[in-house]
Amino acid sequence: MRTHRAPAAWTLAVLLGAAPAAAAPARANRTGPDAGASAPAASWPLPPLPKFIEIPLAKPGASELERLDRLLDELTAPDSEARRGARRRVLEVDAGWLPAIAQRLDRVADTANKPALKELFERMRDQTRAEQREARKAQGKSGAPPTQDYLDMLVEYRDRSSPYLRPLSEVVAYSRMLERIGNLEAARRLVSIYIRFGEFLRVDTQLGLARLGDRSVAALIEATGYPVERIASWAGRQLAEQGKLTPSDAVQVSDPALRADILRAYGKLRRLDAANLLVSYSSSELGLTRSAAREALTRLGEAALWPLREGYEKTVGERAPKEWSWQRVARELFGRFDQLRLAEVYGLFEQGSQAQRSGNLEAACSAFDRALVRDPVFERGVAMADTFLGCATAQADKSPEQALLWAWRAERLSASGPVHDRAQSLRQTLEARALFERGIPDQTLLERARELDPDNERAEALLTKVRAETRPSTSRWQRYLGALVILGVAALGLVLLNLRQRYREQG
Repeated sequence: MRTHRAPAAWTLAVLLGAAPAAAAPARANRTGPDAGASAPAASWPLPPLPKFIEIPLAKPGASELERLDRLLDELTAPDSEARRGARRRVLEVDAGWLPAIAQRLDRVADTANKPALKELFERMRDQTRAEQREARKAQGKSGAPPTQDYLDMLVEYRDRSSPYLRPLSEVVAYSRMLERIGNLEAARRLVSIYIRFGEFLRVDTQLGLARLGDRSVAALIEATGYPVERIASWAGRQLAEQGKLTPSDAVQVSDPALRADILRAYGKLRRLDAANLLVSYSSSELGLTRSAAREALTRLGEAALWPLREGYEKTVGERAPKEWSWQRVARELFGRFDQLRLAEVYGLFEQGSQAQRSGNLEAACSAFDRALVRDPVFERGVAMADTFLGCATAQADKSPEQALLWAWRAERLSASGPVHDRAQSLRQTLEARALFERGIPDQTLLERARELDPDNERAEALLTKVRAETRPSTSRWQRYLGALVILGVAALGLVLLNLRQRYREQG
């Protein structure tokens, strides 16, 4: 969590490059504690409020559904080996399977006879446990047998006669697939298995969510807002068991993408107890986190007014005018955060520019790197491109991996033009050299590099070397091919002579 200090007005003016006199009128005209909050400078327009948009899951194609159905057919096949093979492939799915899984899961939930599924499950579980106890007793072992995975139990169950075995196997298999995929959409649907099928799959769902760990937190937070109290309380207990019940604990995850999902989940539920946390994260240097926090605050709406006003006062050092709406306070606060963040980026840009003027390219690229970490789409990025290209060229032989990264940056920052072409040429040369060192010559890549930059001596030299080393190999293959043709003609001649001799003997 980031702690914000309240800078004085003259500090903001210096950071933003404004003259001290520009801040003086605002201070002189202030008549009360709420009247002196001046709008950001005209050169720093207020950012628009972000929209809270949830992208629906794509519809699966016919081929995706067929692929999933084939896997389920094998998972419930009469042949035990086929079932075991399908069981292994269940753990090989990726996010591309998710739309088909979601559709098929909904179909089972809508059409299945859930009491019958529960009865079959409990009978199968009890029978499996009894067989395990008997086996352990025969082996001289005591105590309860270890819990068997439900999907393994379904795969190994010998009686395949029940018509409910297929839908039950589907539900449990989908649970394992969702756990394997592990993103927010998958975690949401894993939670829905307990919601839609009831208590007999509660423990299995809990175990899957526990294995997901931090990846299940956002989905469980959303479930705490479920309209059925039993489900909402259950989701809260799962969060408590993971130590993620409070907002301040929930956001303690290492993956910024997971933290962004968690922040949006609080906004989706309009959780006021998370408002101060959302204000804090709305100034994050990580764009993913910053955008998620601001989207969540926008979703809170009018309820976020006082946390926004408090955040504004702590950041600016003065209160926001009372007549400002929550939208105005939010935009002003986000604008101030952006000013402070970009002031640091501009400082790093100036530091790098000064190092470049002094001839220290490595220090310049280091400062530019730090600036782009804070703002990957920095508006002055195009001015950094030539410096990154210079660093990449200087390090191409001594540190090719670092040079490749700098060449990529120069190519990205300059969308077109001579710098872009030279950077792309150097990048392709470095890639071709890395491939060549692994025994994979790529003349096409080097020819492209030379076309982009005719002055690229590295590409020219490496292309000459590649051609010299691949030409003998080509001639050898030609000789081998010629020898094979000769052998083929000779063999054909022998066959014809043999046939002719037999024809004479028979005649």
